[in-house]
Amino acid sequence: MVLILCCFGMVLSMSVGLALACTCAAPLGPVDGLKRSTAVFRGRVSEISQPFWDRIGLTNSGGHRVKFAVIKQWKGTASKSIEVATRLTGEACGFPFEQNKEYLVYVVTEPKDIQTGICTGTRNITEAEQEIKEDETMSRGRK
Repeated sequence: MVLILCCFGMVLSMSVGLALACTCAAPLGPVDGLKRSTAVFRGRVSEISQPFWDRIGLTNSGGHRVKFAVIKQWKGTASKSIEVATRLTGEACGFPFEQNKEYLVYVVTEPKDIQTGICTGTRNITEAEQEIKEDETMSRGRK
């Protein structure tokens, strides 16, 4: 039984651990990002978690769930917090979120999760000040 579990764990870690390089041409700008996203918000990272199998070392998917306290929301269902799926490296098209830091987050809905990454236009808040102004201008124009 132990041998079967060990073999299963090795197979999972080898098959899931393979990663492809990110293939998006460039991060979206604010206009395209707003159009293509299901939600756009400014948020502070309140929690970052890994899947159970990654935590115990049986897999290495690189996937993470990032929970945000929403500070301001421009698009999507109003919420005080939002949890998204991503990888924490740009090579995997994810975004390197850090605990307690603020971001401008563009979210897309996939069949299993709501996700974000470098291809959606997500940015550190210090890099996004101009985009926030443009997003606010676009929001006023839609009313």
